This record gives sequence, structure tokens and C-alpha cells, in this order.
Amino acid sequence: MLITLTVQPDRGRTRRSVRARMRGSLRSWNLVGGGLSVAGLGALVLGLPIGAGVLLTPGVIILVGPWLLTQAAAKARTGVFAETATYEITDEGVRVFTPSLRAGYSWSAVERVEDNGEFWIVIVGGAGMLVVPFTLLPEPEERKVRDFLSEQGLLVPV
Repeated sequence: MLITLTVQPDRGRTRRSVRARMRGSLRSWNLVGGGLSVAGLGALVLGLPIGAGVLLTPGVIILVGPWLLTQAAAKARTGVFAETATYEITDEGVRVFTPSLRAGYSWSAVERVEDNGEFWIVIVGGAGMLVVPFTLLPEPEERKVRDFLSEQGLLVPV
């Protein structure tokens, strides 16, 4: 099997890709930021002077920070360094090529592939990661790769 997918830069898709990559850590930051914000609002409503300064402000910063980070990452990836990416999916592994980047993983090194509905997040040993925009594949090729990943026991819905 050799399936090739060439993807043009798209700021919105890149932002969603960064969010998919950071999904677990963003959820943690949102929980912490939300908790601090709720506690700060509660203290503010009760008239405790500690509410806005110590709890509410950091809570809002923690909630907004990850969103700003994904915006900045998307801008950097599709702004000055806008590059066309070519993905290759074979029986041996998955690779991505851009003019300045070359990355890839063999299927034997892949721990799992998470399907979030728009991307396949290829996770290697918990540290390495590659996001593949599979929805841009033609239907027959997507089905072929999906079947292959399922047979290997790698595809996990998120």
C-alpha cells in the first residue's frame, strides 16, 4: 500500500491540528483555569477581597492562555513558514515531508492512532506524535488505511 496525500497550508486546519495534538494538556489547563475562575467569582460574590486578585485573574489567564497558544502556533505554522506537506502512508509506516521537515514512524513503533473525527493522531511511545488530516483523503483510500489500522489494532476512537 502506498497512499500519498498533499496538503496545502490552512490556518484553521493547523489550529485544529495543534489543538488535537495538545488535547490532553489543554483539558487539564481548562479544568484548572475553570476551577480557579469559579472560586474567584464565588469569593468576589461573597465580598472576599482575595477573590479577584488571587483566584479570578490567574484562572482567566489559564483559560485564555492555551487558546492564545494554539492561535500563535497556527499563525507561525501557516504564516511566514507556510509549507505544503506531503503525507505518505505505507504498509511499513507513515511519513510527512515539507521543504523544511521530514518526520515519520514505522507502524511497529506506533503505540496507537487516535481518531478525533478530523485527524488521525499517530502516537509513538507517548512522546512522539504526528497528526494526519485523513478527511482530505479520497473515500476509498481512507477506508483502505482505516481497515489497515484496525487490523493492526492501532486505531482508537477519541
